[in-house]
Amino acid sequence: MNNSRKKLSTAISLALAVGYNGGALAQDEADHIEDQIVEIVVTAAFQESEAETALPVGVLSGEALRERIGNSLGETLKNEIGVANASFGPGVGHPVIRGQSGNRVKVLQNGVGVTDASSVSADHAIAVNTSTAERLEVIRGPSSLLYGSGAIGGVVNVIDNRIPENLPEEPSFVVQQTHNTVNSQDDTLIRIDGAAGNVAFHLDAFRRRNDNVEISGYAIDEAAVEALEELIHEHLEEEGHHEDDLDDHDDDHHDEDEHEEEVENTHGFIGNSDGESSGGNFGFSFVGDSGFIGFSVSELEDNYGIPLGVHVHAHGEEEHAEEEHDEDEEHHEEEHHEEDDHGHGEEVEFVRSDMKKTRYDVKGGLRFSEGWIQSIQATAGFSDYLLNEIEVFEDGDSVSGTSFSNEGSEGRVTLTHVPVGNWTGVWGLQFTDTVFSASGEEAFIPESDVNALGIFGVERYNAGNWTGEIGIRLEDNGVDPSGRCEHGSNTTSVSGSVLYDVGNEANLLFAATRSQRAPQVEELYSNVSSDTCARFADDEDLVLHASSSLLEIGNPLLEEETSSNLEFGFRRYGGNFTGEFSAYHNQIDDYIFLDLTGEEFEEQQLAAYQARDARFTGIEGEVSFDVMEGENSSLALGVFGDLVNAEFDSGGYVPRIPASKIGAELRWFGDNWSVHLHATRVNGQEDVAELELPTDGYTLLSFYADYHIDVGEDNSLDVFLRGENLLDEEIRNHVSFLKNYAPEPGRGVMVGVRFEY
Repeated sequence: MNNSRKKLSTAISLALAVGYNGGALAQDEADHIEDQIVEIVVTAAFQESEAETALPVGVLSGEALRERIGNSLGETLKNEIGVANASFGPGVGHPVIRGQSGNRVKVLQNGVGVTDASSVSADHAIAVNTSTAERLEVIRGPSSLLYGSGAIGGVVNVIDNRIPENLPEEPSFVVQQTHNTVNSQDDTLIRIDGAAGNVAFHLDAFRRRNDNVEISGYAIDEAAVEALEELIHEHLEEEGHHEDDLDDHDDDHHDEDEHEEEVENTHGFIGNSDGESSGGNFGFSFVGDSGFIGFSVSELEDNYGIPLGVHVHAHGEEEHAEEEHDEDEEHHEEEHHEEDDHGHGEEVEFVRSDMKKTRYDVKGGLRFSEGWIQSIQATAGFSDYLLNEIEVFEDGDSVSGTSFSNEGSEGRVTLTHVPVGNWTGVWGLQFTDTVFSASGEEAFIPESDVNALGIFGVERYNAGNWTGEIGIRLEDNGVDPSGRCEHGSNTTSVSGSVLYDVGNEANLLFAATRSQRAPQVEELYSNVSSDTCARFADDEDLVLHASSSLLEIGNPLLEEETSSNLEFGFRRYGGNFTGEFSAYHNQIDDYIFLDLTGEEFEEQQLAAYQARDARFTGIEGEVSFDVMEGENSSLALGVFGDLVNAEFDSGGYVPRIPASKIGAELRWFGDNWSVHLHATRVNGQEDVAELELPTDGYTLLSFYADYHIDVGEDNSLDVFLRGENLLDEEIRNHVSFLKNYAPEPGRGVMVGVRFEY
């Protein structure tokens, strides 16, 4: 605890001194003037500006978004305060907000949930593409009143113009090409917006290809892998395993070490980290004086490798165990002979994920000039998602080991009523109806119908310097695994916040929220019989979850998580000095997490979903100010910092909590150019869970520069350059499941050109 208090004090001092955010920091002048336009937060209930909303929010758009764009949502947002990137190799990145990830962070696409399998497994990429987004909105803290019971950690809304709500004044065309040296990545983007009469249309497409990612040293941290195995051995001893069992365990690990020697520890690059992704959106809408209605269709394909190491080893161990299982030797010999005939008797050399998603969206809105209803907006999306985990064998043959499918729809309707005195309000209805299934050797979750129906309302009071918001959400959730083990739950969430304008373009914020989250399908039914509602009676029936290398056991008796969050904030949003500071305390009763049981079966660890009370306490801050204002150039400085501490009430730390970070940035602007230098110090993480190793800190240095050229009257050409990890540090990301097998990319330079008509 002394270490946590020391880091907390340091971060508070730095955050109060100065801070940074792409949305708060002044944007480029002259030709970059569009980024100075006041951002309207559409994810907020009343679609107000960042300064007016009673939520801690960050907005990335325009040049700020283009500067930070990455191959995944987590990578794109990793420099925002309160946000980290839970990577699973270069192809996967999940945002972690205030220490919360997975089902506690709601990822939206134009206000509707993303239907995929990313929350089921850490090695599944989120099925959205950030390169075609117009803006990203990050709402930190509980926001379940508007977007569902899963948003205890926060909301990320990926917004594009696939269904236009307004007629563009003139047609526009954008084409962009980039190349990154760290993985020889080529990225092409095309976007067209236009109108014909009252019909507006949008078209975009992208294609991205990359080779293996370069790093400065070895991919696998063999010392850390060995230390973790020793830690597990000590844990088994403490759990009271007999000496003979431990001797057998040592023998097993000796055999395992011999097996692991077959996995190459690559130097200078991460093996099997290449990837390819492509997709496109087409949408149109009929726009009238009082509203619009539109439709869109989109396709997304993503093929990426799982870095060599734990995932390959897990699949190999499954086959090794099958070969030594002799309960029915005759059946085994026939099966093994069949494998040889098909070329699948070889060891799995590596694993790739092949994802395809088709999505259809309908969206419409009406505005009324009289009556009690001011406006109505409705949106619905239908998704067909499939992810195949392809096992590639030593002889070059391949087979789909496991397939994950998620098909269904989600929609919402919101109604805004006219002001009544000092009160305005938004009320709505939201539904989700999907079918999740998994088939193949890693099918540890039964096919399940997942549905939810929620009603919500938020009312705002505005008078003088005071703004207050109160809200409520009621939601009915159900998960039916096609057996006798259906799980239903009702969640209730309430919130209240007060915003006080203290003058000088600044305000104070106090918010209190009580949110509930229903347990999800993987937490309930992983390796659980849908008939008996209990763990399989025979351990032979347990199926390994290869991404975590664990035999995970669900718990159908889990109840709702209840989060009680208090937050205090200060924001200054105008003048030469801008920024924000927030401090929060989040008590989560019945916090659901995956805990090692101390048991083993065929050399694999067993882990069970449990519920324990936990508390998350943190601070985050950013400030920017103008250092110099000249006739043709200006210089701005920003400094930022954040920290979160997460502990169980009964003792011990919550696993994979991001380390604290502090940093600074200089931005130099000219008439048609800008240069940005960004340095972040991520501290070492020593507050670790029971079976978790500490992680060393690192310094991340990056830069960005662009030059704007006018081509004709209304056309422009932008040339830009971005450098990442300029110190070429070995970065082991603490929130990554693969931190011991796949470090973050080494030094890389991206060069790009963008033409706008």
